[in-house]
Amino acid sequence: MKISTKGRYGLYFMLTLAKDYGIKKRSVKSVATERDISDLYLEQIVANLKKDGLVKSTRGAYGGYELNYPPEEITVGQVFSAVEENVMVVDADDHESKNESFLWKRIGNAVNDVLDHTTLHDIIDNDTDEFDGYMFYI
Repeated sequence: MKISTKGRYGLYFMLTLAKDYGIKKRSVKSVATERDISDLYLEQIVANLKKDGLVKSTRGAYGGYELNYPPEEITVGQVFSAVEENVMVVDADDHESKNESFLWKRIGNAVNDVLDHTTLHDIIDNDTDEFDGYMFYI
């Protein structure tokens, strides 16, 4: 499974708003500058987040974006659904056997379960140093 830059940047933006939830609003430009990404591209992504009701904006001197719900109520799956065209582990193939299709379906269900049960709060509240990343050897 590969998450596009839309998904990654959308998640970056939402995590930034989650960290600042109830404290301050953030502009797209400030988040884009922090992350060294294009503010025009991020603005397009944020428009999708706003359209899906995950964020709201306020105009004016003290304006900016903020989460529409507490970080505990927004899942990573909701963020990806708002900004990604399609989140799939493996594309369907007409030449696969039932057994192969069964495996891909189980993997897809497991990934969706993680996305749908991991909130923004879960991610920002994870301050442990236990995780050093995954290393795979083939």
